[in-house]
Amino acid sequence: MATKEKDDERKFILECIEVYHSLPALRNIKSKDYSNRIKKNEQYNNLLRKYREYYPDADKAQLVKKFNSLRTNFRKELKRIKDSEKSGAGTDDIIEPTLWYFEEMKFLVGQEEPSTSQSTIQIQTHKVVRMISTICINLQRKNNEPPQKKRRNVDESAELISLAQKHLQEPQSEFDKIASAWAVELQKMKPQQQLFAKKAINDILFEGQMGSLHRDSIQINCLSRTSTPSTKMQPSPIYYDTLHAPSLISGHMGPLNGGNAGPSHKYQWNLSLLSKILLF
Repeated sequence: MATKEKDDERKFILECIEVYHSLPALRNIKSKDYSNRIKKNEQYNNLLRKYREYYPDADKAQLVKKFNSLRTNFRKELKRIKDSEKSGAGTDDIIEPTLWYFEEMKFLVGQEEPSTSQSTIQIQTHKVVRMISTICINLQRKNNEPPQKKRRNVDESAELISLAQKHLQEPQSEFDKIASAWAVELQKMKPQQQLFAKKAINDILFEGQMGSLHRDSIQINCLSRTSTPSTKMQPSPIYYDTLHAPSLISGHMGPLNGGNAGPSHKYQWNLSLLSKILLF
């Protein structure tokens, strides 16, 4: 590059640095506009318009790359000078800046972004805070969500157990005691005997609900010819004459061949016994 072109380019860069100096959202981390994205984009556009006066095809990415390079070189030069001052060298031995735009960018002193280590710490701290916030939000959402099906099942089971315990703690009624006693007696029977007993009990309960029970309703094993127990429900008695054929009219036995039934020959039987006599 010819010397004149190089000088012209440097002169133009110094003009861009001057414009850059007037845009605090791009360089000053202490400015209120530094974290304002809209304001920062506006100032980038202003600087880009100036930059395109010499580089007409430049875009924002190229502009950012250029000024990052300028700032990096400035920081290196500044560090070199400060290190020289800290070394205790005499006034004559202090290093002079050799960067051609060093003086024009001195406004960056104290306005630069934090060092890499400090930035890393801040980034990590921000990540931790964000992670904690996310965990808190998730826990809050979980607490606000309706219980899961499994949890509902556990609650229902606990409720049933509680009701059962409460029921067991209540004093037994007279009917509960009777039912418990029957259960104990049923357990002492053989399986077949249990079936007979259950049937008899069910028959009794049915007749009781129908209102047809009376003192002589239940007769067990009446003159049975077999060892099998017989339990029959008899709402009313009937009469049987041994000298006459059976006639089931009004609950009495009619005389056979027109005979008369005398009072001394009348006996009271239940339907079970009558059926056995007829089959005999």
